Amino acid sequence: MAKCYMLLLLLPLALQARPLSVQQQNAGDQRQYSYHFMALEREVKLQFSFSHSSIRRNSNLVQVYVPEVMAQQVWAELQQQARAAGPYRLTPGPGRDLTNFQLVSAQRPSQQMPNQANTAQQQLRQQLLAFRTEYQQHQLKAAGYQLLQLPDNRQQITVDHVSIVEQSLTDIRPLTAALHSELLAGNQRQFVQFLLTWLQQIPPHPTAQREYGRYFKPPLTLLAEHYGDSASNVVLLATLLRSSLPHIKQAILYLPEHTLLALAIAAGPDELTVNLEGTTYLVLDPSDPRQPGLGAVATPLQLYIFNQFFAYRLF
Repeated sequence: MAKCYMLLLLLPLALQARPLSVQQQNAGDQRQYSYHFMALEREVKLQFSFSHSSIRRNSNLVQVYVPEVMAQQVWAELQQQARAAGPYRLTPGPGRDLTNFQLVSAQRPSQQMPNQANTAQQQLRQQLLAFRTEYQQHQLKAAGYQLLQLPDNRQQITVDHVSIVEQSLTDIRPLTAALHSELLAGNQRQFVQFLLTWLQQIPPHPTAQREYGRYFKPPLTLLAEHYGDSASNVVLLATLLRSSLPHIKQAILYLPEHTLLALAIAAGPDELTVNLEGTTYLVLDPSDPRQPGLGAVATPLQLYIFNQFFAYRLF
């Protein structure tokens, strides 16, 4: 009798330790998914399917970004702008640094007073620097990327994650319907915690932390390949929440080599929050395999949040 009693006590612990189980199979034009895991202190069996065409469409939302090609496009456009302004020409900085260019006048020195020529070159240089930033942002946006500015003035190029969320809403509907069926009676925080627990169990790519941004996967691709980086999990969670709870304000936080999600929902006294443009957001890390709850992230990431060392996008 005592042994039986001990087994009953240990059973909930065994269920909590159950790892995520996932199965995928093709059935006609559909890809079927079956997940089995623990969330909200109960066993969950989540089943849904996507059409192969929607998976392909979603995977094509991200184009290949080649920094060298982008740099050459920007450089050629800057040269054209300089030639039309004076005429001038540009020379790259030391080590052929195209971002640290020098402006050289094609006119003879005697044609202008030295001070006037220097002032004109300084003004043109500032105009070209502003044009370079604007043109680069335009080209990046056209390719599905964005240019972010970190607090230490470093620039960080990432996928335009907010655009991916918006474009994935139609394709994600079969999963949203399955989630509503599973959590019909749950409240808002329980629903967020359910999704967080599930996504934290999807493994990251082994080198995702060392090569930030290389392994981003749009939502349906992340589920099909069963791995991604921190931004992949953030975008999947943000898409599911926008599809299910569209009234919730969201923010994507860009830390050095890591991405977090923040939601404008009620937070507990010990939960990590951040104030963005007058609104308080609860911080989540849907890629942390330790499975911390709402408002809990790893200590190094907390330091970035406390020191406001991040860029962000509100949506």
